[in-house]
Amino acid sequence: MNFKKYPWLTRNLLGFGIASIFSDCSHEMVPLILPTFLMSLMGKAHAPFYLGIISSFSTSSMGITAFFSGWLSDRIKNRKLLIETGYVVEGVLVGLLSVATNWIQVLVGCTLAWSGRGVIGSTRSALIAESTNPAYYGHAFGFRQAMDTIGSIMGPLIVYFLSTWPARSLFIITLIPATLAWLTILFFIQETPPEQKLPLEIKSSVSLPTHFKVVITALFVFALGNFSKTLLIMFSQSLLFPTYGPAGALSITTLLYVFRNLIQTGATYFMGALSDRMGRKIPLAIGGFLFFGIMNILLLFAIPNILYLIIIFFFSGFSAGTSTSLEKSLAADILPHALRGTGYGLLLIVQSIGALIASMVVGFLWTAVSAQASFIYAAFLSLCAAVILLVIPE
Repeated sequence: MNFKKYPWLTRNLLGFGIASIFSDCSHEMVPLILPTFLMSLMGKAHAPFYLGIISSFSTSSMGITAFFSGWLSDRIKNRKLLIETGYVVEGVLVGLLSVATNWIQVLVGCTLAWSGRGVIGSTRSALIAESTNPAYYGHAFGFRQAMDTIGSIMGPLIVYFLSTWPARSLFIITLIPATLAWLTILFFIQETPPEQKLPLEIKSSVSLPTHFKVVITALFVFALGNFSKTLLIMFSQSLLFPTYGPAGALSITTLLYVFRNLIQTGATYFMGALSDRMGRKIPLAIGGFLFFGIMNILLLFAIPNILYLIIIFFFSGFSAGTSTSLEKSLAADILPHALRGTGYGLLLIVQSIGALIASMVVGFLWTAVSAQASFIYAAFLSLCAAVILLVIPE
């Protein structure tokens, strides 16, 4: 399916966009439900510690499965089957959190669910690149990411309006959009086999272009400071708690998070389209890395004011939208067709390992030194990443 006005909007891209809305609606409910759920299981004093462990394992599992599923997708004829499997695993395991009775069960459920998400990411990106004209990579990946962010707006809004429901019931609700996402993939997506089917040998993965490996280095430096948005949510709640109380702080932060995701939606498409005209490096370095650094500099002031937090969440959303969209577009420009699954898998594992280290280091600095120390660390790395990216030759 091609539209004359939008030649980049293929049937597969539209299908992935619709599925992303439903999938991320389900996925983005979890960060808002999980803290409350863990507090009910483990108590307020211990919940943050266990939440950190769960987040670390989940993030790592997503990156590992992303790499190996991307590698495998370059060597089999059916990428669609891998993507369907990922959607089923993620949706079912998140829903099953409703019956968890201890933190170990939550850890296992989240780790396996995020593994399914890892299977989706690299394989889906490879299939989008295969079915899109290279001249429109920015439009295509920006559109897909924008649809993803629409879902990330819907999910928190569902939690906001159903905030009086028990956490277990909300986990069950996540099954509805997750099922719709899987059905969209099942009936909408058409397989586009790789141009060259590679042998099942690990050594072929080292043949990725040198330019891609250099770019990955810059992206990894940024990822090392790109801490989890859950920490930003906690920062907002801690600032608002003395004035608005626990319920008010949660409600205001939820709306700020929705605003952030709205900004992210606009940035993904706008910056993706802009990059098709002027290239990827400058928009990514400024809108993605530099804006994240500015956000961290602003966080140093810790002003308990809603307008201040709106500005913080704006920079967070714009940076996230730009980086998630343009990193994939930049990879598509560099990677050969036969190695796109492997390349996207490596990109995701680098992002996941970086995010794991970032959240652990930022969390440690926050606790052992000060919140300001953690923000200085993140700002420094994001600015370094911007400089590295800009000096890399085309």
